Amino acid sequence: MAISGGVLRQLSDGLAELYESASAPGGLDYAARVVSVASRLVPPDSCSYNYIGGRPCLLAWVLAHSRATGDGRARRISDFLSDRQFRSLGLYHDFYRLCGVDYQAAITVPAPGGGLIGVALNRQRHDFSAEDLELLDVMRIHVGQAAAIALLAQPGPAASPDSAANPLLTPRQARILQLVADGHADRAIARALGISIRTVQAHLQHTYRALDVTSRTEAVARLRALGATPGVSLSGRRARS
Repeated sequence: MAISGGVLRQLSDGLAELYESASAPGGLDYAARVVSVASRLVPPDSCSYNYIGGRPCLLAWVLAHSRATGDGRARRISDFLSDRQFRSLGLYHDFYRLCGVDYQAAITVPAPGGGLIGVALNRQRHDFSAEDLELLDVMRIHVGQAAAIALLAQPGPAASPDSAANPLLTPRQARILQLVADGHADRAIARALGISIRTVQAHLQHTYRALDVTSRTEAVARLRALGATPGVSLSGRRARS
């Protein structure tokens, strides 16, 4: 693929942003910066940064491929399933359709310390092109390298003296945000917790204000940056390992 001058400048500037944010003290905006750079290179309707450990997740299709082959290069759902097959899945009806996602592309890289980092881009009206995948592959190797730098920039596990007394989120808000990060829709979260969808949405609005973000993607990125760090808990309690 021949990369145009404009795209090449975007790529160069984006990679510089990744390494700059990864090297900053704490590296706390790294995940959000990955989402921003990927979205500028390959414009989606939505984009997410995901840490994939041992639990099932909505990127299971690319996770299975990556683990089976060791190949984390950019892939589309349409590389594995026809449109008809994808739309016949319960997962499509329970989640993707409700979120307005008909097409998804993703890359994975090994996460520092184990697991995988997955970056997923979603669209509703048209699929990703081969050129889109090539751009994501160029970015992919740098996502892994910058993530390792961001880990080194993280502070030690000691929390501030008043962190337990003044948590960012309540236990219920932290739980709802974790379910969002795991890919659950508001309806599924409400059912799991025995509350109304409106209550879930109200908790999320309070969460956005507490984390100083404006969207689910930004909130999940902040969760990854804060809650996945050993010794740090958004609800003032240690996260389960």
